[in-house]
Amino acid sequence: MEKVIACIDGSRSSESVCDHAAWAAQRLHAPLTLLHVTQNRHADQPADLSGNLTLGGREQLLKEMVELEEQRGKLAREQGKLILGAAIEHVQSHGVAEPGRLLRHGTITEALTDLQEQTRLVVLGKQGKDGDMVERHVGSHLESIIRTLSRPILVAPLSFQTPQRFMIGYDGSATAQKVVERVAMSPLLAGLPAHLLMVDDDHADNRNKLESAAEQLRTAGYEVHSAIRTGAVAEAVCAYRKEHDLHLLAMGAYGRSRLRQFFVGSTTTRMIMQSPMPLLILR
Repeated sequence: MEKVIACIDGSRSSESVCDHAAWAAQRLHAPLTLLHVTQNRHADQPADLSGNLTLGGREQLLKEMVELEEQRGKLAREQGKLILGAAIEHVQSHGVAEPGRLLRHGTITEALTDLQEQTRLVVLGKQGKDGDMVERHVGSHLESIIRTLSRPILVAPLSFQTPQRFMIGYDGSATAQKVVERVAMSPLLAGLPAHLLMVDDDHADNRNKLESAAEQLRTAGYEVHSAIRTGAVAEAVCAYRKEHDLHLLAMGAYGRSRLRQFFVGSTTTRMIMQSPMPLLILR
């Protein structure tokens, strides 16, 4: 059975990741597995054994470095077990029965790639243990995961709010249409009012595309609101979100639209860091 995989690292994002993952697992009627990945950041840095050390001195230094790395690895594993244990207790308190746990070594992208055949949804935070506001952590890891995985990804903000209304970023492309189809077929957002937002010129062709997508969601039982907004994507999306008090944004991972270029690409980090709501990225 495909699982919801929650990626936790002990940062202050981890509690929100657990909350979002518990909510998603219950909505999807899927088992939840908590994943923690340890990585030895010093192992990839070649030791500089040059200088005036004798051969014997170099060998002794190398031996001590190896022992130190082993100690660091052991401590990282023990820390990972503690982080997973706390996360298990947290999701159980939120109604998740028998959550699983995985402790892996390497990179988060490698671990998720290995697990994706048994994955239904990946949940991860937009901030990590390298620092609560370190943008490179988000930009590097998230972009790599989006480009590598073929599974849906839910990016959680720092706090959890049970979604009551959601928005789909729609641009009329084939990718956006697949998002509408995926949402219509999935129980994740079933029963929640849906908002379709297109940020583009307001003309007949765009209105027809938007109405067609809205009708598909209505057929699936959704209450649907649709709108076309002009102007800069960032301002239009943020304004619409505030106007309608929306709690989740769904969009496609690929495409060449202005909307996609704003959310996924060179400005991914800015979007993720600034958005106060979870972002559901669909393939």
